[in-house]
Amino acid sequence: MMHAFRMGAVSLSRCAGNRPGGRRKLAGPAALSAGLAAAALGAAACGSQAAVRLPAHLQSATPAPAVAARPSLTPRQQVARAYRGYWLAYAAAMTAGRSGRARTILAPFESPSGMTQLIRSLRKVWAAHDIAYGGAITHVKSVRVKGRSALVHDCLDLSHFGVLDKRTGRVVPGSFGLPGQDFYISLELSGGRWKVANMQPVEVPCSP
Repeated sequence: MMHAFRMGAVSLSRCAGNRPGGRRKLAGPAALSAGLAAAALGAAACGSQAAVRLPAHLQSATPAPAVAARPSLTPRQQVARAYRGYWLAYAAAMTAGRSGRARTILAPFESPSGMTQLIRSLRKVWAAHDIAYGGAITHVKSVRVKGRSALVHDCLDLSHFGVLDKRTGRVVPGSFGLPGQDFYISLELSGGRWKVANMQPVEVPCSP
């Protein structure tokens, strides 16, 4: 079963019921927001992990460098590099806490059409005093490039991407996503950079 998501932002979310009264379902790393920014992907959000030990390089969100189209790389390598950079940028934007800063971080990686809705989702995260914890682990299976468009097939691991409540300093267990899920990501070449434009998760597991 396919669900189309405009991806300028994959976002994690808390599942209803993780806190007293089952309060709010937020856009955070485990629920991919559509439009690089719109609806949350609940299927990825409600993993059952109670505690996850993160790889050392995922312990904190670090702003990702801008990924321009480099002549030294093949088009496929440029696309794969931009896609991986997007996830680092998203985690950093989620932790930024301010719309202006988040826009600056995401601008090199996300198509302009999804930015408004993405920032709207992130504001809900910030209002709940949440920030990113860990990050996505990509396993790019294939990259197809045709002109100024590209399609990436990824076996995406969101099991190390969750949210941390700044007030308590604790990670929210139900915010982690699922490991090994098939995703097809569309990117477009804009202003000399490959930017994420659309994402389609396939609700079947995959192996790296």
